[in-house]
Amino acid sequence: MKTRLLCFLMIASAGSGLAQSKLRTVALTDSLLQTAIDRPGDFYTVGRNGNIQRYDKDGNLLLTHTTESIPTLFDPRDGARLFLYYRADQFCEFVNPSFQSIAAYPIDPSFAVEPWLVCPSGEYKLWILDRADNSLKQIDLKTSQVEVEVAVDPALVQAPEAFTMMRDYQGFVFLLDPSRGILVFNRFGKHLRTIDVAGITSFNFLGEELYFIEKGRLTFFNLFNAETRTLDIPPGYAQVLLTDERMVLVARKSIDIFPFSP
Repeated sequence: MKTRLLCFLMIASAGSGLAQSKLRTVALTDSLLQTAIDRPGDFYTVGRNGNIQRYDKDGNLLLTHTTESIPTLFDPRDGARLFLYYRADQFCEFVNPSFQSIAAYPIDPSFAVEPWLVCPSGEYKLWILDRADNSLKQIDLKTSQVEVEVAVDPALVQAPEAFTMMRDYQGFVFLLDPSRGILVFNRFGKHLRTIDVAGITSFNFLGEELYFIEKGRLTFFNLFNAETRTLDIPPGYAQVLLTDERMVLVARKSIDIFPFSP
């Protein structure tokens, strides 16, 4: 308890305690489109120049990969089998940590008429948000079968193009509309709840919690009992990435790395 309180005070304070606890600042040379973190703790940036950069937990640059086109969605997952989806080409790919292709899949038009977002589900399945009919579909890549197909209530999805992010985690599916919040569905595509917080630009997960920035604070939402808690963070950061050891605070031109304990 004492350690947790100390960590909270160090991160929450914008004064000397935070400055002394900072481990590293990483300067950015390009505007960021996405950031992500894998389960072991490496974090990634996706820039407007098409570069995807991978850093270790201490901010050491491990790899720079230049894509021919910028991915619509990038999910590093467990760090061993990374996922990329390209809307313009209706194509998704799994790559290894060196960004060498492991498997590539065009999105078959028979699965979805107008795919808007695609994310991985487990090792060999995909979730697709189909803009044409406001539906969620789960595809088994091994069998090329549609396992789940659900028409989402138009009151929930009035304009699929408003959604900017989709993730599968702990048996739930999450859709982000920055103007409304995060829609949560179960593994069968049934809508469970909406986290009504406008202005969220990204979200991530740590253990049983979903977390995002809300009005300059970090909000944690427990996926199983819907309890929330908050943590103060200094102003000026647009995104946060967490592990059991690190808090990565992302600003417009730099990334600051701090020690962290959940």
